[in-house]
Amino acid sequence: MFTAHQKHKLWLRLFACIGLGLIWAFAFPKWNMVGFAWLTPACLIVIGAGTQGKSVFGWAYLASWTHAATSLYWLLNMPHFTGALAGWFSLSAYVALFPALWTAICWHLIYQFKGTAHNGAPTDTLQWLRSRTLFEAQRLSILGAVLWVGMEWIVSNLFTGFPWLLLGASQLPYAPLAQTAALGGVPMISFIVVWTSLATGIGIARTKLRTPGPWTWLPDTILPVGVTIALCIYGYQRIQSIEDSRPKETFKVALIQPAFPQTLIWNSLEDQSRFEDLLGLSKAALQLDVDLLVWPEGAFPGNIQSFKPMKDLLNQHQAWFCFNGTDVDFETLNSDHPTTFNAAFFMNPSGQLRDTYHKRHLVMFGEYVPLHQWFPILKILTPIQHLFTAGKQAEAFHLPEQDIRLFPLICFEDVMPHLSHQATHEIDCLLNLTNDGWFKESAAQFQHAGLAAFRSIETGLPMIRCGNNGLTCWVDPAGRINTPGSHLGSEDIYSKGFRIMDIPKGWKVPLTLYQNIGRYFSLTCFLISCILILAKTKKKTESPGNSNVINLE
Repeated sequence: MFTAHQKHKLWLRLFACIGLGLIWAFAFPKWNMVGFAWLTPACLIVIGAGTQGKSVFGWAYLASWTHAATSLYWLLNMPHFTGALAGWFSLSAYVALFPALWTAICWHLIYQFKGTAHNGAPTDTLQWLRSRTLFEAQRLSILGAVLWVGMEWIVSNLFTGFPWLLLGASQLPYAPLAQTAALGGVPMISFIVVWTSLATGIGIARTKLRTPGPWTWLPDTILPVGVTIALCIYGYQRIQSIEDSRPKETFKVALIQPAFPQTLIWNSLEDQSRFEDLLGLSKAALQLDVDLLVWPEGAFPGNIQSFKPMKDLLNQHQAWFCFNGTDVDFETLNSDHPTTFNAAFFMNPSGQLRDTYHKRHLVMFGEYVPLHQWFPILKILTPIQHLFTAGKQAEAFHLPEQDIRLFPLICFEDVMPHLSHQATHEIDCLLNLTNDGWFKESAAQFQHAGLAAFRSIETGLPMIRCGNNGLTCWVDPAGRINTPGSHLGSEDIYSKGFRIMDIPKGWKVPLTLYQNIGRYFSLTCFLISCILILAKTKKKTESPGNSNVINLE
């Protein structure tokens, strides 16, 4: 039985965990209260204070799950209730594991102390932290940051990877700091945020060791804040350099945003009507003398009586055309299970197909069902009618009149760093075709676009993004999202219409450090984390007298 005092503390900790999860979620789009991200790591450590054993993980997991479930609420908008609920709950539960595991590891393997007083040794965690030197405090905060990035590496790569809620990704609105991605990717930004947060938290915990003044914790923050300022100065200079190198010559692109509801896309009876809508929007856009017309993922119905009106329109306006559809391997066409691909097609003004790209990173339960051969019941979690096959290689679409080479990506491929980084030095621009109509009018479109913007920072290439219902835009090499040339039905980014964009020709910066060696930053942190955990675990096993019980009563 709990005493009244214990119940009070239990409820207080419960509300603290949920509150932390909520403010953590608010750091991400579309709320963009990015300062909350800097509070999160230190607060997670505080959440574990006064507990022991599995309780550290449990309380941190509650905060982490609240964050993930709130940030990914848009999964519930998918027009398939069973799959939407299962996907939202399971993905939130999975993503929440890693920050909670980080908290538990920090408490049990890094913030260790001997719980029995001996020759003046500290008897609780707060005293232990206060007894650390400035150097030791910095070492603790840096090790915590390394562990955090190691955890982000796992969630970004395990089970095809889901690099969606990385802490550093919340910092895109801080444009100078966001340029750090050109050095070490989003994980390096996460490292800076965690390091600063922990150093500040430990500094505050150590305040009483020195003087009773309110600012005695500042020395602990000098190094991480100094590095952050240096990175911001680098970022500011990088942005200025990018601006100075902006070409004056442009090529004009028309991006169609039909805003088709996902249920309409699945309704084959509406295929002809959808095609006529696309044709009407394309006619209006091509009147503005564009070089390239782009349709988003999921827009082209495929099952139409004739594609000739579209070919005639392209020939009339001498525009190139990029669109998404299903490609079938002709060798398997007459089999019971033909091989199909989610593809991007590139067509010249004469209506001839010039290039095709097959999507390489498929979405689980959106384009394929894992283990469906052995567990057919898993198919009830998704309404998809057929399964796609992953493509094998990257492609480049060449716009000869403008001498522009585009690097196509489909759907969520623009959040996977390793795909964008395969763009060679000959590429002029990244091109993403996405749907996002699965999630109606939610934060998904903003979160997706924000993650995509980091691919431009990392590669130094602009990106053209054409979405079914937003966010249709283009991103410059500094990761700034531009939405000019609006011909949407309203100011709402989700509405039906098109955008006309003048994209600078050949606007790319020299090869970034990230493309050379910086992409190994997160992997290095992961390996260091593994070594640290193994070493600490071995030391703990060899020293059974050490107590890891944390007592802040």
